[in-house]
Amino acid sequence: MSSLHGKVYILTGGAGAIAGAIAKSFTGAGAKLALVDSHAGAADERARELGGMSFIANLTRYPDAEALVRQVKGKMGRLDGLIHTVGGFASSPIKDSDPALYDKMFDLNMRTLFYMTRAVIPELLAQKEGFIAGIAASAAWNGVGAGIALYAAAKAAVATYLRSLDAELKGTEIGVTIVYPMGTVDTPANRKDMPDTDPMTWINPAEIGESLVYAASRSPQGRVLELPIFPPR
Repeated sequence: MSSLHGKVYILTGGAGAIAGAIAKSFTGAGAKLALVDSHAGAADERARELGGMSFIANLTRYPDAEALVRQVKGKMGRLDGLIHTVGGFASSPIKDSDPALYDKMFDLNMRTLFYMTRAVIPELLAQKEGFIAGIAASAAWNGVGAGIALYAAAKAAVATYLRSLDAELKGTEIGVTIVYPMGTVDTPANRKDMPDTDPMTWINPAEIGESLVYAASRSPQGRVLELPIFPPR
């Protein structure tokens, strides 16, 4: 088991509900967080509360991702990993899907992940250790997503990409973890969209945060590559 005390992680989508739970878990484990969002001020209060720093970046642009890594390293003194929560969801049968929806799903879910990992990897390779995590979905785990085909395909790409990255990092002490929420996550947005569903039947986002702390603290002799997280039975 490796201590996270004093380590610095970039947490993208830093103003989101899932990122908030992850941030609390990592801060509780002694880590420092660079909370990243695309809107000015979105993650400022959270960063202040948790003793981290907030940054603004449009991660659909590679120069922004590169600049973010330089800024975090310069202002926080080190960089130990990336926890990528940026993504997007859309429900639409294929026959009704606007072609622009393809770009949206793959830009938000896959392009941002590629840009951020591409920008972070040189730093982690230089220090020969680190941690990278991304969020997939139950549709990626199961291999089917009726009514959400483009979202499912984008999240499947996320999972395959991260597994491939893990294979490329063989021989290093850089861990890679793919989280698969196997149901609805209890967030304010989901409560608003599904007011008639009992949120006690959903996944508590704190469990995602604690599971990622567990994965990040594993040694190379017990690494966690894929992590499905289930709602209550």
